[in-house]
Amino acid sequence: MWSIMPLIVWTDQMCVGVKLLDNDHKKLVLLINELNEGIENNRDKQELDGVFENLVRFTRVHFAHEEQLLFETGYPAAAAHKQEHESMIQKIEALQARFRSGAPMAMHKDGVELLKSWLFSHMYGADQEYAPYLEAKGVNSILTSWEIPIGVMQKKPEHRTKVKHGARPA
Repeated sequence: MWSIMPLIVWTDQMCVGVKLLDNDHKKLVLLINELNEGIENNRDKQELDGVFENLVRFTRVHFAHEEQLLFETGYPAAAAHKQEHESMIQKIEALQARFRSGAPMAMHKDGVELLKSWLFSHMYGADQEYAPYLEAKGVNSILTSWEIPIGVMQKKPEHRTKVKHGARPA
């Protein structure tokens, strides 16, 4: 699949111990690698724009996952973590706009390096800081009560017993 060595290789040290978030991080790694590979191999601009769009969209989904878990568990630094996410979304959107404006390929390579640096600093920094907290809160067992359709977490609907017409529940 890759004609060049991947820019980022996933290792277990990147794990935060929450399967949902680790899987999100793995997908971000794949998308950044795909963007890098496309730039390195001078892929069609429209194809690269699609990869960039997928990266922006999935980054938003991942951030929503993290933020919801942090707020649901009462993580003390949840607001600061959300601010970091908002800042990164602005940077990714600026990179995407620069790409769409037809900037030289060398600038796009710098953008991919920025994405790589951000991902590493975020996963090894802020994300590792919340990992013990979420583990102590039993977040993996909490997640079993959630559904994750198309990147939006929702509590599974509670099963309700049917009540005969006119009868009152006990």
